Amino acid sequence: MARLYFNKAIVYEDEARQTDETETYGRAYDYYQKAYVVSRDSLGADHAKTVRYRNILKTPTYKWFAEQRGDNVDALDTDQVLDSA
Repeated sequence: MARLYFNKAIVYEDEARQTDETETYGRAYDYYQKAYVVSRDSLGADHAKTVRYRNILKTPTYKWFAEQRGDNVDALDTDQVLDSA
């Protein structure tokens, strides 16, 4: 399931890059967030895929979205956020 969320996020991210629409980046963020939570819960926090999803969420673009929504991506390493995704 995490891979499906990840693929969907990639589609939205590609669309956002072509159109430069902030809303579309927001959709990508939502799906990256879901991919991270599913991967963390099923594979563990240290699994390579989970680390990849976490690192994407920590990029400046998605960190900005997290701040706008009140998420704390800096706490991802402690698994204290994004549990509701």
